[in-house]
Amino acid sequence: MDKEYFNIIIFGQKTSRARHLRIRKKTFKTLLYLLTFSLLTTTFFFCDYIQLRKKTFELGRLRHETETQRSQIQFFSARIEDLERQLSKLKDFDKRIRIIANLEKVQESSSLMGVGGPSPSDIREKLKGEKDEKGLVRQMRSDIDRLQSEALSREESLSELEKLLQQKKEMLAHTPSIWPTMGWVTSGFGFRTNPFTGLTQMHEAIDISNRVGTPVVAPADGIVSDTGNDWVHGKMLVISHGFGITTRYSHLSKILVKVGQKVKRGTKIAEIGMTGRTTGPHLHYEVRVNGIPANPMRYILN
Repeated sequence: MDKEYFNIIIFGQKTSRARHLRIRKKTFKTLLYLLTFSLLTTTFFFCDYIQLRKKTFELGRLRHETETQRSQIQFFSARIEDLERQLSKLKDFDKRIRIIANLEKVQESSSLMGVGGPSPSDIREKLKGEKDEKGLVRQMRSDIDRLQSEALSREESLSELEKLLQQKKEMLAHTPSIWPTMGWVTSGFGFRTNPFTGLTQMHEAIDISNRVGTPVVAPADGIVSDTGNDWVHGKMLVISHGFGITTRYSHLSKILVKVGQKVKRGTKIAEIGMTGRTTGPHLHYEVRVNGIPANPMRYILN
């Protein structure tokens, strides 16, 4: 009989009597199996719980990264749209400046020709309902490449425009545009009766009358190329303005500049006189373009 049981004796304190327990071996084995199964089950569920917690944490992290990426994509798509608007305004500005400066191209090549695809606003709409963000990122990269190409094209165009305007600026600075002296135009450009011979003769200048000593100024930037004195023109000087333009000043009382001297528009260069063959004090003012006389009145804007 004892072989089928486990005998357990529990001793208490001195005053207590010992207790005797008898457990069937089959029952003990069943309890041991149940305990082992319970431990294994608990261990399995604990490990599974730990894995689940890790996956939950990882899922939360991925969701946070996804939301961050969505925010970044929306931010960059908005920036792309702003850049497109700015480039469009820059392109219009470039075109207007070219029209104003008479530098408009006959045929302007556009880096946007043959380019398609969704706009940045379309991308933001897609972000609300689609999960394929890799495709959207590729589209954004394509848009960025396109904008970089357009920006490079605008930069080259504006650089060219700057050079052309600089040339125009130089040309305008060296083109006569103001009165060389104050006074009254007593004889214009064109055919007239010569006051000394009475014959009809081409007058290749305008005569501006005023008292002797009235200042004469350079009508544009240039270099004094010649000075002289003869019985017809009296004291005279010539300024070369570049671009084939020269101006001549005759019948002067004083010459205040020297050959080779650079002058700016408005610089005092001489004084009105009545030297040479003249009927009274005045300035004989000529403008020549590539050696051909031009009407000086066309070169007076003030």
